[in-house]
Amino acid sequence: MPWPEIITHIFEYIDKSTTDGNQYSGPFNPLLTWLFPASEYYQVAPQGKYIADSNIFIMTYFIGKIISRQLVPISFIQVMPHFAYDSNYLRRVADNQMCERFLDLIARGTPIPEFYGISALGTQFCVYEYIPASHHPTPLGLVPHPHFITNTIPKEKWDLDILEPQGEARLKEVVHHIKEMVVDIHNIVSLLLPP
Repeated sequence: MPWPEIITHIFEYIDKSTTDGNQYSGPFNPLLTWLFPASEYYQVAPQGKYIADSNIFIMTYFIGKIISRQLVPISFIQVMPHFAYDSNYLRRVADNQMCERFLDLIARGTPIPEFYGISALGTQFCVYEYIPASHHPTPLGLVPHPHFITNTIPKEKWDLDILEPQGEARLKEVVHHIKEMVVDIHNIVSLLLPP
């Protein structure tokens, strides 16, 4: 089933050359609340910030599920304007920010066995996965070289587009997997609580 028409229309109205990351809040808000509806006890909480020493705005949506009266973090998506896709510096910033978000959320603890984070540069996106047993997200970020300056993250890392069938299918697949894990966690928590 394709995205609701209103969601695709809102994405299509954005000027891809904008440097205002806030412009993407309009389409991402309804998309994420459609994928994670409050009626199913999900919470989508946006938090925006500027990259230090710049006017580049990053919006991060933290997604949680209310389980036994507690909000459990289950995923996040970080959004930057599309023009970041063509910037070596901003792709590196996006990748570093993803690693920082994983560290923050994992430090708080999460019962999810596989934690997903999504980096979106406009509608182009990359799916990151963190499996606690491996102690690092995949795909791996920039690894410094001891003798050369390696400061770029290839564009191809963000090879999916939310508005294209392949990107839509991958995002829905990730959301489906997250929801399956949440059901498993909910069932385990229910067994542990007194009746």
